[in-house]
Amino acid sequence: MERNYLDGDLSRIIEDAAFLPDGWNRTEAKEFRRLDSCARAAKSHADLRNLRMLRVEPHTDDPDKARAKLSSGRVIGLNFKTAEGPVVFELLPPERDTP
Repeated sequence: MERNYLDGDLSRIIEDAAFLPDGWNRTEAKEFRRLDSCARAAKSHADLRNLRMLRVEPHTDDPDKARAKLSSGRVIGLNFKTAEGPVVFELLPPERDTP
């Protein structure tokens, strides 16, 4: 599945294995890379949503959105544009609970 990133740091984590955004630790970066890798391998959004190890939770009001919580509590928003289209990753601010 194609992936897009609304945050430059998220894109850079994928492109540069040594990069860590301010405030991130290596475990968080590793978990985001795993999320991205699973999204790349997924054939559909359902494939990605069904991987329990990713902790993907559906949005309560919008079926085109979900969120994945890293072990640190940092939240990544996932926006699904079309059934087979790209997933868009977004770093959600701590005070926001939904994408």
